[in-house]
Amino acid sequence: MEKATKSYKREHGLTMEQLNAIDLLITGKTDKEVADVVGVNRVTITKWRNYDFYFQAELNKSRKEIWNVSIDRMRALVPKAMERLEQEFEHKHGWKVALEIIKLAGVEGKHINNIGHESSDKIINELAQKRAEEKLFSSTSDYTKQQLLAEFQQLLSEEA
Repeated sequence: MEKATKSYKREHGLTMEQLNAIDLLITGKTDKEVADVVGVNRVTITKWRNYDFYFQAELNKSRKEIWNVSIDRMRALVPKAMERLEQEFEHKHGWKVALEIIKLAGVEGKHINNIGHESSDKIINELAQKRAEEKLFSSTSDYTKQQLLAEFQQLLSEEA
């Protein structure tokens, strides 16, 4: 049985349910799994991910933190990988794994930038710019941003 959709209200910051949802989403849980644990409807989680700029920004920030920790752990393996590569240089076994670890240790710039912005203002600006480029709006302005905020707030408020 689906849970009743809670009215979406937030004065400042994220709600406790949203913070808990972010913690679960960054572990790879599905919207349904997160909703069951947090105690909201699955559609609510989807709306937060798609229409709540503040939720998106905090989720992106958490993802970047996890990525950075993973990169640091991978970098810690580089000395061992280099030792293994040196040992296996004359042999034909095991060097591929060592080489891959070394390559992976430098990928943070390639992947971390794809996570998204940590600032809700940047998310709003980027979406407003995309809309402007699609000729829905002639330019990105504070008025355009306010329209987007109102539009997404309406989507967040609708019953699931």
